[in-house]
Amino acid sequence: MNGFITKNPIYQQRLYIINRSGSGDASFLLLTPDRSEIKNYQIKTDHWSASTGISNFGVAVHKNFLYIIGGFDINKAVAIRKVSRYDPLSGVWVDRTPLVAARQKFTVSVFENKIFVIGGEGDDGKVLSSSEIYKPEEDIWEEGPKLISPRSNLCSVVYQNEIYCAGGCYGGKCHKSFWVFEKNKWKELDRDYPQRLPHSLDRFCFVSHGRNLYFIGGVSSKMEKASSKYRFMTERRMHSYTTSVSALSRTEHGTDIVGEMISPWHNQLPAMTYGRHSAGAIVIGDRIYVFGGSLMETGQAVRIVEYYSISRGQWQEDFRFRKGDVSNVTCAILEVPTKLEEENLNEKLRWVMW
Repeated sequence: MNGFITKNPIYQQRLYIINRSGSGDASFLLLTPDRSEIKNYQIKTDHWSASTGISNFGVAVHKNFLYIIGGFDINKAVAIRKVSRYDPLSGVWVDRTPLVAARQKFTVSVFENKIFVIGGEGDDGKVLSSSEIYKPEEDIWEEGPKLISPRSNLCSVVYQNEIYCAGGCYGGKCHKSFWVFEKNKWKELDRDYPQRLPHSLDRFCFVSHGRNLYFIGGVSSKMEKASSKYRFMTERRMHSYTTSVSALSRTEHGTDIVGEMISPWHNQLPAMTYGRHSAGAIVIGDRIYVFGGSLMETGQAVRIVEYYSISRGQWQEDFRFRKGDVSNVTCAILEVPTKLEEENLNEKLRWVMW
């Protein structure tokens, strides 16, 4: 017996904020059953042996299994191939087939029931253009198509039937790259008029909501003319890209002139209160939550959690992490069976808070 309810089990929707600096900590909050709101703000922390001593690994959730992929072994000072899978129903970790190549600082997307591992750095520190594709049902990895150019600390998101991949670092600077995975190949977003990020970025938050892709915070680089060196800055800015924009006809405005285009970019959105990179972000209902991260200029972690209300177009501070390392985190949602005593305690807390 594992202590979980087996008859008519009650499930929690847990939002995990997972440390990627080697502590093995995975803090979580409870969401409502439909995952549209945070249920309460009592932060609890699990300790995962699978991520202890490993930094800059990837996280993927597929069919309510959570995967810890690759990363950097802090004690051995090498990138690794290890893959571990967590089953929240049993609370058990198991090793799965390792990556084809050791890597860290890559991006991960779940697409068409496969896990895509894209770019990153190899065990020799070389920035990679390679990708790998994992088939969970078969527990096998295969080589995927190469990126247009090598990238580490890049970001990706799935929207409808495509993977979008953006930014990243190569050659000692951040980049404006914006690519899409189509027909088993990485391509420029628009071959004739390639799209670029508004500025060079890596380690930013990348999420989708509705028809929009949001780019939040991160690190930008800009060459200083006086020194001919790149200066790196922590970003507060947010931009969005609309995935489907059509030509506007002036007929809609009472004329017969046709052919004006709307820009897909929205660059005047409000900035976060706190600049941060290596943060975790996730969409919950109408809000984009941003958790943790770091400020490059001071090296300090950002402990304030804030969210962007999409309907109101405003940022709002929500709560603060009182303890734990949140300097480099990612987010994941899992459905977890509840122990009876935990459910009773949560019910008491709900009534006390009410």
